[in-house]
Amino acid sequence: MECIQCGYENPAGAVRCAKCDSSLDLSGGTVTSSGATVTGAGAGATVTSGAGEGWSKPAPAPTGVYGFAQALVPGSVLGGRYEILELLGEGGMGAVYKARDRELDRVVALKVIRPELANQQEVLRRFKQELILARQVTHKNVIRIFDLGEAEGIKFISMDYIEGQDLRSLLRQKGRLAPEEARAIIAQVCQALEAAHAEGVVHRDLKPQNIMLDSQGRATVMDFGIARSMELTGMTQTGALLGTPDYMSPEQAKGQEVDARSDLFTLGIILYELLTGKTPYRADTVLGTLLKRTQERARPPHELDPDLPRYLSDVVVRCLEIDPQLRYQSASEIISDLETQRGTRPGLSVALHKPGVRRAMFSLAGLGVAVALALLLVVGLVVRSKLSDRSTTKPGRAAPAVSLAILPFRNASGDPSLDWLGPELAELLSTDVGQSPSLRTVSSDRLHQILHDLQLTPNAALDPTTIRRVAEFSSAQTVVWGRYARFGDQIRIDATVEDLKRDRTATMKAEAPNANAIPGAVDTLAQAIRENLALSASVLKELQAQAFKPSSNSLPALRDYNDGLQLLRQGHNLEAQKRFEASTKEDSGFALAYAKLAQTYANLGGDSEAERYSRKAVDLSEKLPAQEKYRIAASHARIMKDYPKAIESYENLAKVAPGDTDVQSTLARLYEETGAFDRARDLYAKVLTSDPKSVDALLAMGRVEIEKDNPSGGLDYLNRALSLAIELDNQEEKAAILQAIGVAYGVMNKPEDALRNYRQSLEIKRRIGKKRGMAESLHAIAQLEDGLGRSQVALKDYTEALQLEREIGDSKGTGDTLIDFGNSYNDHGQYDRALSLLQEALQIERDAGNESQVGLCLNSIGNTYFSKGDFVDARTYFEQALTIREKLKVPGDTADALHNLAETASNVGEYDQALKYYLRALDLRRSSGDKRRAAIESYSVGTLFENQGRYGAAVTSKEEALKTFREVGERSFWMAEILSGYGHALAEAGRGEEAQKSLDEALSLARELKNDAMVSQVLNFQGDSFFWRGHLTAARRLYDRALEAASRSKDRSKALLSKVNLAKAAVKEGRSREAVSLLRGLGQEADTQGLRYLSLECSTYLAEALVNTRDYPHARQELDRALGKAEKPGLRALLAKDQYLLGTTLRLSGNASDAPGHYREALRLLDDIRKEPGADKAVQRADLSPVYTECARWSRGATP
Repeated sequence: MECIQCGYENPAGAVRCAKCDSSLDLSGGTVTSSGATVTGAGAGATVTSGAGEGWSKPAPAPTGVYGFAQALVPGSVLGGRYEILELLGEGGMGAVYKARDRELDRVVALKVIRPELANQQEVLRRFKQELILARQVTHKNVIRIFDLGEAEGIKFISMDYIEGQDLRSLLRQKGRLAPEEARAIIAQVCQALEAAHAEGVVHRDLKPQNIMLDSQGRATVMDFGIARSMELTGMTQTGALLGTPDYMSPEQAKGQEVDARSDLFTLGIILYELLTGKTPYRADTVLGTLLKRTQERARPPHELDPDLPRYLSDVVVRCLEIDPQLRYQSASEIISDLETQRGTRPGLSVALHKPGVRRAMFSLAGLGVAVALALLLVVGLVVRSKLSDRSTTKPGRAAPAVSLAILPFRNASGDPSLDWLGPELAELLSTDVGQSPSLRTVSSDRLHQILHDLQLTPNAALDPTTIRRVAEFSSAQTVVWGRYARFGDQIRIDATVEDLKRDRTATMKAEAPNANAIPGAVDTLAQAIRENLALSASVLKELQAQAFKPSSNSLPALRDYNDGLQLLRQGHNLEAQKRFEASTKEDSGFALAYAKLAQTYANLGGDSEAERYSRKAVDLSEKLPAQEKYRIAASHARIMKDYPKAIESYENLAKVAPGDTDVQSTLARLYEETGAFDRARDLYAKVLTSDPKSVDALLAMGRVEIEKDNPSGGLDYLNRALSLAIELDNQEEKAAILQAIGVAYGVMNKPEDALRNYRQSLEIKRRIGKKRGMAESLHAIAQLEDGLGRSQVALKDYTEALQLEREIGDSKGTGDTLIDFGNSYNDHGQYDRALSLLQEALQIERDAGNESQVGLCLNSIGNTYFSKGDFVDARTYFEQALTIREKLKVPGDTADALHNLAETASNVGEYDQALKYYLRALDLRRSSGDKRRAAIESYSVGTLFENQGRYGAAVTSKEEALKTFREVGERSFWMAEILSGYGHALAEAGRGEEAQKSLDEALSLARELKNDAMVSQVLNFQGDSFFWRGHLTAARRLYDRALEAASRSKDRSKALLSKVNLAKAAVKEGRSREAVSLLRGLGQEADTQGLRYLSLECSTYLAEALVNTRDYPHARQELDRALGKAEKPGLRALLAKDQYLLGTTLRLSGNASDAPGHYREALRLLDDIRKEPGADKAVQRADLSPVYTECARWSRGATP
């Protein structure tokens, strides 16, 4: 066997090269006990050639094993959608191609399945089932599988295309990795495994080839689910071992059942190889390598290389325990040891913002495009904080024993006046059959959507193919369908119950002597349907007990009610409102009709009418059956925006109607709207278990993942939803999904991708005339355009959105748009226009009684006053917002208000009060499980400490924030902010050399984000680092570049900071006379912008310039002013400089006897600074060291 590394010819059957010790590529394939090699068997298939293993380079020409794949040549188009770009390689499951998805304009990887596998229905079914299981693993370190599709007779899987290389290729290049590099990769793989194991998915074939690394160092694990599917489908021989010999666990080697701990053993082998360049179990034959791991403990890595960190060696040893009970029991345990045992960590980073340089609150444009979109979901939701920790509930619950779809009956009478009865019969039967955990009845709403998607008219004749198609899309095993006709006054109803699973059919009929007797006929049919379901007698009894129909005996009222339901499902709220009103006139005691009428008014923004009719429904429901009463109570609580009561009501309703996916979806939406995203996700997953092709549920899951700060995971669900919408040619759903995809890309800081999806959504909505949807898209586009600096385009889009919302009477949409339009004017410094729009929005929201939005308006108005520098009014509005938000008990919103009050207190010099607000906000973030925003609060606390000269505490707080952001793997505005701020805190603590790494990383990220304002900030911070090390020329050049970047971004605060930095450099370079006039003007501008710390810094350097030019009277005047303002907030570094300058002014102006006290005070302050842990080098800074030396010299009253 020839070694591919050195060319040496080894004996047949050898596993490693006798000359260079390289693996003889058995590790490149999945092998069975027969020795047959199956390369790249997974969803992210690797390629056996070194060039193609990472899916990033073309592989050698195919060998012709798969002739069918030869047709997919570059330039060909599969299924009219996927343009083949190049063949990446071939493996045991098939061929892998790089392709462009024309529908979504993105590059994907396509894995084409071998025909002999694709043509075996059982193989395909189980393989698909396993792929679905693998696709449940949504994590940034797990490859995304988009779809399992078929076109032109070819079965294929579409998935993420990753530009990079696999870990095997990296090992071949380097031999072995540096310990920290290995640790970073394995930590990410652990996170991937933790996510998979939480979903019950075990990899079984983990190896370096299945771990991709992109250019940013992100590790992605591939091939989840594939190994297990190969076992299930008999793709291995009987008794065969599936896996890769070098990376098998002892359990696999013995052919035993495996669990998550098997993957952890394999992980230990990989870490061993990364650290040493060798695998731990070496023998001359495959059988020998397998036998060793079952009998012998591996030699610890540190024995091979004593320089390796002992904690890493210990992690490997524990992973490689032969007994699974002695290993780590979860990937999270490994992560914990990797983090806590390694001691000191390499330069983490956090960012310095003077309190005024950063906007109060997390307001949209003030935080940049990425954060603006992270805070807004234009699909109708504001992103709120997480309210619960990760749920331990696993998806994949047992489905009900029977799933039932009752289709609208066909009017066979030829009398159009009876058309209304077809959907009404289905509606009545859907609840009259009854409810039980053992029966899932497909909701009328869902069936209406499916029939619409399949382009079936309400009165269409249903053939067997159509019935099976409906059953497939509704995941129903049993279908009820039928027809009715009138003979004189008599109405005859014929029904068929078709059990598709058991291939059984039953027919039945019911007759009503007249129209008023229809409800009785429905009861008869419901009983007959129950008896023909494959359920036990006890379940049938339960169904009968839980059966109900809308409580009205008026046929005209029921007809109008049914018409209203159909219109409501189609989104025609105005027309639906008229039908429900007609229904209540026909039957003034029809409680459900009043409840639906209230819902239509709520949809139209008429909250007062909605509340009135909802109360009427509740009053009428007192003596109704429990189910009907619960539905009305739940609807009422939601309309009254009493979310705790609404949730309680829907939870009760879910208990009595356990198979009602509409109830589950509504409850999930309530959880979502109140920030309980994990609970929402669990319920939506339950809906998807019952109905995997529910586009609405897939869209909702996508929304929730985005709200959980997992936009990549959200895209998985949204892409699945989009594929279904495209297949069904449902333009309205396609538009909604594209809108949500735009949000996801926005959160991922891909504004152009976000805009493209928003515009595609808008184009569809214009074409189908959805004005409300058009306004939503225009609103989202306006926000993005504004964040990208295209304010005139944004102005046009905001204006059109407002016009549309006012035209259709959408008061809620109008209020939302006014808020964001006002925020936009605020961000551009047009405060009066901003306040005008925001006050109008506030009145709309107050009239509607929407306290949540009232709180948001008050917050935005406070932001505007904050930006004006009017901190008194800002505080007033922020306090009002806090009062409302505390009452609503939404922790994230309350924390936002506290954060804003902290910023305000900081800007008026009330640092102690600011710290109290920050810490309260931090506590709320932590208690609600919102680690990301807790990190932002920690960062803000660090900035406050930094301004106070508590540099050690600042570094610690910002380091904690950076650790969290590294854990979540976010590369956004906030990551750049925290990186740069951490670097700045280190530099200010006198640790400039340490700071450089974080500042460089921050600059790289800022440029990647194309955020010139952030680029300017980082360049300023890099300049400060050189300034404090005494490298004035380098500092001035960086400040110049920072000003250029700020000018491009049109960010006033960043431009001002750059100018102040250039002025202070001028003072230190001996150009004090030139700096005096500059600093006076800059200080005034800082006051105007509300940048208090920056204003005081201007005063200090202005005083220094005045001393240097011997203008002692004005220097003393400036110092008295600066000392008065810096003393209360305790700004120790500025106070020390001011005391030193005042002592020098007195000494040089003939008042030498008064100088020593000021020198001593400056010394005391500097000693306090350097005594703090982590800040001992602070007084060695180029700007502080001379101060310390001179103060020590003159503090005893010495003479020159």
